Amino acid sequence: MAALSQVDLDRLEVDAKRTAVKQVANMLQRPDQLEKVDQYKRRVARKKATVEAMLKTALQSQLDGVRTGLSQLQTALQDVQEIKNGLEEVDNTYKSIANLNDKLKIVRDENTRHRQLAAAVDNLKHISTVPETIKKTADLIAEGKLLHAHKCLSELEMSRDDLLFEVHRQQTSSATDRNLIMQYFKDLDKIYTELGKQLWLVLQRTLITVRREPTVTVTVLRIIEREERTDAVMLKRQEQTGFIPPWRPKRWRAKCFEVLQESMSRRIEGSQLEDRTLDKMWLVRHLERTRKNVLEDIRVVKTLCEPCFPPSYHIVERYVSMYHKAIQQNLHDVINQQLESNEIVSLLNWVNAYTGPDAMGDPELQIDTSKLGSLLGEKMVETLQDHYLKTRGGNIKDWMNNTLKSDQNDWDRNTQPDADAEGYFITSMPVILFEMIEQNLQVAAHIHESMIVKVLDVCVNELLHLSKTFSAAIREYKDRHLVDRSKPKFYVLYMTANINNCLAFIGFAEQLRSKYVKSDIDEAKEPDKFAVLAKTFNSIAREGCRYLLEEVFIDLSSHTSGLLSRDLWLNSPIPVDTICITVEDYSQDFVHLKPKYFEYLMAKQAERIVVEYVKAMLSPSKKISFKSYEERKNAAEKVCQEAEQLERLFGKLAPGVQIPIDLMPMLMEAVKLKDTSMLSLEISGILNKYPDARVEQLVNLLQLRGDMSKSDARQMIMEIVGDENLSKPRQEGIFTQALTM
Repeated sequence: MAALSQVDLDRLEVDAKRTAVKQVANMLQRPDQLEKVDQYKRRVARKKATVEAMLKTALQSQLDGVRTGLSQLQTALQDVQEIKNGLEEVDNTYKSIANLNDKLKIVRDENTRHRQLAAAVDNLKHISTVPETIKKTADLIAEGKLLHAHKCLSELEMSRDDLLFEVHRQQTSSATDRNLIMQYFKDLDKIYTELGKQLWLVLQRTLITVRREPTVTVTVLRIIEREERTDAVMLKRQEQTGFIPPWRPKRWRAKCFEVLQESMSRRIEGSQLEDRTLDKMWLVRHLERTRKNVLEDIRVVKTLCEPCFPPSYHIVERYVSMYHKAIQQNLHDVINQQLESNEIVSLLNWVNAYTGPDAMGDPELQIDTSKLGSLLGEKMVETLQDHYLKTRGGNIKDWMNNTLKSDQNDWDRNTQPDADAEGYFITSMPVILFEMIEQNLQVAAHIHESMIVKVLDVCVNELLHLSKTFSAAIREYKDRHLVDRSKPKFYVLYMTANINNCLAFIGFAEQLRSKYVKSDIDEAKEPDKFAVLAKTFNSIAREGCRYLLEEVFIDLSSHTSGLLSRDLWLNSPIPVDTICITVEDYSQDFVHLKPKYFEYLMAKQAERIVVEYVKAMLSPSKKISFKSYEERKNAAEKVCQEAEQLERLFGKLAPGVQIPIDLMPMLMEAVKLKDTSMLSLEISGILNKYPDARVEQLVNLLQLRGDMSKSDARQMIMEIVGDENLSKPRQEGIFTQALTM
């Protein structure tokens, strides 16, 4: 290692010389710098002297530290030697007194007997008078002098505990001695129990006592605090000696709060004076009495109890907390009685108002309601809400069905239905149902804002169920009427009212949506039930319009069946005149339809008449066969005249309705056309406007002319239509209806 150190020194010296050469070379690069050589030498000399001084100082500091360390090590060594010697002396001393314990046994036994005798002498007064003191204490308790009674009991208890402690301290403690002492003081625990009963009785009536005799309450609290201090002393002695007297710790302060809690629970339970069998409003009355009692009691606590109780009890906060727990328990007991829907509403409304200004949030009480917590808990509230929705859903369903049945009974009346301010026939069913729904939603709003959407969803679902029943009822009403058309007397008018009812349902549903649905419905996640409801009732309304249309054409059937017949139609204006008179007559009833469905019905009525004409023209079994051009020309002109007559009629009855009357003259143009070479153009025009026309129908149209064979007519139609058009899907229209009716 020395060789290595020498090598390191040699290398450092070489490096230093090399560095010095570089520095000198840098300083003497120009001739004029030679004049400064002396100056450079002095500078280097000063720097060298500074570095040497710093090295000397550092070495001196290191040497001083080493010298101090050695001195301390020397001192420590001397101390260790002294401790070793002292321990050897102690060990020798212990060995010399090994038998001292046996020698002092007699002294120790005498000392134990002396302590026991000293304790007995100290407590001799109490020991000798135990029976008298017990009797005196019982009398004091009976007289209500609880503080004096407690003092006597405390002295007796202290004497007993001192004796038990002396027995406990004996190395060979005897169970017989302990049992003897306990037997002698056996009545002490009985009297303490009796005293406790008196204390708890006073505490149970605290709110009454503080008004009449507040000193009694103060006395009880003083006794409790004395016992608490004694508990603390005994627990500390137990940590030191392992001894704890019987019945300690008593924890009377905790018992005090338990008694107060029980008294409050009984007071809350006592507010319920009736049940459902005696009074339907039993829960409302019970909750209102509870609210008043709690507010009154807390005011008493703030004004009268707070000065009586120690500040450490925080009695106002404790009373509020205990009342809160008592109300919680009572509400759970009430809920377990299987509440009805209206009772659930009353309960949840009361819970919502619990922290409001009319209850715990009363400004005079100055209670921090944020610390109270929930009375029922989210899970219980959700359970009640679900039960309410289930029960309410059943009730709503029954109400709707009963309302519909009542409305059905009115359909058979011998009086016209009621009309609104604009003269449109209606029944009371939509208004009754939606007033009921509105009332349920208002009740739901009192329960919780989220309940509005849930109740609304239940109502809409029940309306959807009702729509099926309503549709079936209307169908049954129609079928019953067709059996005997003289009954019911005002069938058409009540069917009109029911159609208007459908529009009322749609309008009321839209009002509910705009009022209670705050955001748009994402139909990708769930169907828009309001749209489904509107679509359903619109479908029912159109179904009712079809029933009215059926009623009209039952009356017209004998006349429409004679259209384009030689005997009944060709030379007679009676069929079309009868059709117009019948349509106009029925329109006097139909004007009581709301405009939306009046226009729909009139359009369908006109369309049906056109279909009857088309059926008569295109029927395979032709009712008429034209023998000459003049005959078919006259027939075509007659159809055109009747089309104009019908157009005028519907223009008068329903000016805004679009009707396909123009099809009748269009078809007759193909019939009366003299030049057959132009027929393809007429047929193409018909197909362009009415693409649902079938080949057979067009063939029958050409055969109606009387101048073409069926094969020639088919060939012409096929040339116009083409094979491709035959396979194309067709939308339903006039020609399709002519086939299906």
